[in-house]
Amino acid sequence: MIRTLAAVLVAAIVLSGILASVAIISIGATIGLLSVDLPNPNNLETLSFAQPTVVYDRTGKVVLGQFQTEDRRVVQFTDVPRLVLDSTTAAEDRTFWTNPGFDAAAILSAIVDNASGVSDRGASTITQQLVRARLLPDSATAPGADIYLRKAKEIIQAMRVSDTFPGEVGKERIITAYLNEIFYGHGAYGIAAAAKVYFGVDNLNDLSLAQAALLAGLPKSPTSLDPYRYAEPDSKGRLVVQPGSPPIVRMEYVLAGLAANDSRWTRVTPAQLQAAISQPIVLAGDKSVTYPGGQFTWQVRSELESILGSAQAVETGGYKVITTLDWRAQQIAQKYMTAAAITPNLPRHAADNILRSLKIPASDMGWIHALRGKDLHNGALVALDYRTGDVLAYLGSAGYTQDKLASAKFSPQFDAAGEGARQPGSAFKPILYSAAFNAKKLDPGSLLLDVTTTFNRAENWTPHDADQLERGPVLVRKALQYSLNIPAIRALNRVGNATVEATAEKMGIQFTGGKNLFMEAGLAAALGTVEVRPLDLTSAYGTIANGGVHVPPQMILQIIGPDGKTVWQAPKPAGTQAISPQAAFLVSDVLSGNTDPKQNPIWAAKLRLTNGPGGAYRQAAGKTGTASEARDLSTYGYLPPPTDPNQPGLVVGIWMGNSDHSDPRTKNPAISLTAPAPLWHAFMRDYTNGWPLATFQPPSGVVKATIDAWTGGAPGPWTRATTTSWFIDGTQPGGPEQIDPDGLLYSNSCGGWRVDPVKAELGPSSWDSADANWLSRARRGVGVSSAAFFWGKSSWGGPLLGSCGGSSQANGNGGGNGGGNGGGQQVTLHHRKKHGGGGGGGG
Repeated sequence: MIRTLAAVLVAAIVLSGILASVAIISIGATIGLLSVDLPNPNNLETLSFAQPTVVYDRTGKVVLGQFQTEDRRVVQFTDVPRLVLDSTTAAEDRTFWTNPGFDAAAILSAIVDNASGVSDRGASTITQQLVRARLLPDSATAPGADIYLRKAKEIIQAMRVSDTFPGEVGKERIITAYLNEIFYGHGAYGIAAAAKVYFGVDNLNDLSLAQAALLAGLPKSPTSLDPYRYAEPDSKGRLVVQPGSPPIVRMEYVLAGLAANDSRWTRVTPAQLQAAISQPIVLAGDKSVTYPGGQFTWQVRSELESILGSAQAVETGGYKVITTLDWRAQQIAQKYMTAAAITPNLPRHAADNILRSLKIPASDMGWIHALRGKDLHNGALVALDYRTGDVLAYLGSAGYTQDKLASAKFSPQFDAAGEGARQPGSAFKPILYSAAFNAKKLDPGSLLLDVTTTFNRAENWTPHDADQLERGPVLVRKALQYSLNIPAIRALNRVGNATVEATAEKMGIQFTGGKNLFMEAGLAAALGTVEVRPLDLTSAYGTIANGGVHVPPQMILQIIGPDGKTVWQAPKPAGTQAISPQAAFLVSDVLSGNTDPKQNPIWAAKLRLTNGPGGAYRQAAGKTGTASEARDLSTYGYLPPPTDPNQPGLVVGIWMGNSDHSDPRTKNPAISLTAPAPLWHAFMRDYTNGWPLATFQPPSGVVKATIDAWTGGAPGPWTRATTTSWFIDGTQPGGPEQIDPDGLLYSNSCGGWRVDPVKAELGPSSWDSADANWLSRARRGVGVSSAAFFWGKSSWGGPLLGSCGGSSQANGNGGGNGGGNGGGQQVTLHHRKKHGGGGGGGG
């Protein structure tokens, strides 16, 4: 056996490229050298309990949670039924009863596969896993330790354990120690604790075939396979693990191994196999430990496992973890999220008691009370320092501890911020326009048409703005500020899905379904129909705020060992330039208008911050989004980069909706301006109170130019009004990379210049008929059709092309105040392949 092991070790050493010089030494000397510091195998029989790892906020004073081996019940071999033994070996080590502690064939196969890049196999036996957990020196398992050296020591120690505990009795001791030691997730250490935590079973003999197989599969990845993460109440009120979820897939793998008749004792017939697969996996209902940090603490655990190398290290290492969380920010976030998403769904007296206890200002009571009856039950909030990536506040749900209120519409412990994915609606448009500006396909002064168009004739996809109005020629600045759908679709056509997807990825967004789904969404992707994680979208907004530099979110600042020494320190933030500083500034300059009543009184009524010294206006950039049927509501926004390097660069994202993705059952649902927008405002107001003021400063490489107020190019004989706009240097009128032709909107007719939307159409020629149709309807006047003036305007830029006579409205010079009162909000479509038409955005 020693010679076989040594041959495997030498092959591993040579192929892995480590200790190459050692490989030429004799086999015995090699094994002896690697065995010097290995613990005594007899230590196997002495169980000891590890120190807890404690998680703190960024001050190191507020405990957010801890991870430790609190739930363990030691069992004897005679307490373990053969079904559990066979399930365990089927899952982890099918040659356990005959191998010498390691599987030479599996190791060599894994070495070849890993060396060729085919896979990343571990090929660890049960004995090796036990050795790794209990019987290796600290130097071999410490963060940063050489993985190949550890593997070699692991194999040698597995052989020594097998030699120390030989024969059938030895195998029984080894597998018993393994079943008592290994982590099964959800705080359960050992098979007995796992049976109790997941199924409420005290006697292992009471486990069913399916239950035993599910438990056996969990040690492979106890956190990601935790059945509670995938369980939902059924019609009988039972907590059932959903079919097709990762733990069920793993269970079926174990069952297949048992059915293959290569297990030692258990024989599973095809009928028994099918019955076990069909059996609902009903959990006992035990909940995980409640931590003050909520879902943030679990996200930290995931990062810890990545840094420290294993769940076992996290649970037993005795570390002190300093996180990025600002406890003050977290408390403010929870205060207003409770007020917005919890109290409106409680009886009035109970809600009033909570609001009083939260000390909600009287100025916020109006919008909170207005959410009663709106059938919104959940929400998520993420606040980041976009310059460092530090997560300052993190709510994965409206109330992590609110188990008594749990329902299909409100899942308290599911992390909707970092694990869930939602349609961003119009909140995605700043990402779209960032890509367009960066690619120099558009600028804030570019002309886009707000004209209802059948963009896909095969599917009859004809989206609209929320108020069903069409405002004709609109500059990009106003199209983005007032969240118009139809111009956004034209913008995506101009820049292309591939460019937008690649830019979004650089900004930190990973679309649910990946790149292909975004590409398949076609022009509908402009309306935020492809789902994203709120955490990712918040980070992407932070990229815009940070001059186009993306800094990934981080949650851990420092890990301190039980000896008081730092074992890991967060590296200095290393951002990557996702979009140019110039493009980022253009977007920020536009979005800052949404908090300025002089530019956008509708949005500013909800988003404007006046908590500067003496009630001074605090500049901020903001955008809202409302998905179709008001299913997903969101608000994202950020402050300008602060001048003080110690002050956070703040970006905040909020989602509100229902856990089950259901539409609100109400005739007048809430929209983003009435739900997440005032919540965003309240959090920003309280958290930034007393902070110094800052403004968005133009970087080098941007210029301000005077343009025609309607067509966006240089003023000319057609001009009836002018305005100024920022440009990336060179793209302004007269520049070498000028984007928009001068006078694009106008044709010379009837002795003067007249508005001609067909001439302004830069999309496919198939769209021209829609523009001509709008022109025909607009000549009949505002109020006669859906043609409308933009808010505060009484013209479309001049007389309309057509008959040289006509009414004053037809000429675009008549009365009317803008075709709508601006009270609507963005309502986007589902994926256009699911819905051929329907609502759209608008102011």
